This record gives sequence, structure tokens and C-alpha cells, in this order.
Amino acid sequence: MELKEIIRKTHRLAAALGYAIFGLLIFYFILEELIRYRLAPFFGFYHLENKQLLRYIFYGLSALSLILARILQTLFLKKKAGETALDLVNKLHRTALISVIMSELPALFGLALFLLAGLNLDFYLLLAVSIVALFIFFPRRRAWEEWISEKA
Repeated sequence: MELKEIIRKTHRLAAALGYAIFGLLIFYFILEELIRYRLAPFFGFYHLENKQLLRYIFYGLSALSLILARILQTLFLKKKAGETALDLVNKLHRTALISVIMSELPALFGLALFLLAGLNLDFYLLLAVSIVALFIFFPRRRAWEEWISEKA
């Protein structure tokens, strides 16, 4: 099989995961809206004394997950001596999967904030952060082809 065909098929799998994560983000939004309207007024499933501390923890975890995704992307995409073009395609695929999955984490932390404490505005903010991160980390085939031709 030709290298371009392998890149195309591998990229298609990574992009499918990206679209699935985007669909999951939409599902989180619908779930939040349904809970908020069905159980109005919704103040969370648990009465928490210190919501602010929980917010700081989840915002910090969200920031940490995106920073970690970027660091891992840099580490995983370092070229080692003797790597073939197929090795580079596998490297790109693995890195894209990890980055796309980690871009979902802020929305998941926002959903947890909403379910625990009823903080829907925090959910919306962290959902938006996840959407932007997904856009940034979404695999682009042209970039893959350029990176492989440059590194091979």
C-alpha cells in the first residue's frame, strides 16, 4: 500500500475519534440542559459547603490536562534515528488520539461541577474550552503529510 493511502486511512480513524468526541461534547450539553430544566431549580446533587474550592480544583485540573496534552504531543512527536515513514504515521496517530481525548477533559470536569454543585455557567465555560482545545488538537491530514515528508 502506498504511503499516502496509509496516511489517509490512519488519519480517517483519528478524525473519526475527533468527531465522536465532538458528539460527546454535544451530548454533555444536552444532558446538562435536560437535568437543569427537569429538576429546576437545580443546585447540584450534593450540598457542598465550599463550592469555590471545588471550582478551583476542577479549573486547575482542566488547565493541567491541556498543558499535559501539549507536553505529551511534543514528547511523542520527537523523531528518533532509524524511524520509517510508517513509524511516523503511527506516532502521529497515537499522539492525535491522546490529544483529542485529553481535549474532552475540561468539559467532563465542567459536567462534574454542574452535577455536584449546580454550577451551569462553569460547565458552559469549560465546555467552550474543550471545543476550542478539540479544534486545536484535531488531526489535519495536510499537516500530517507535511510533517512526515519533513521528518522522513
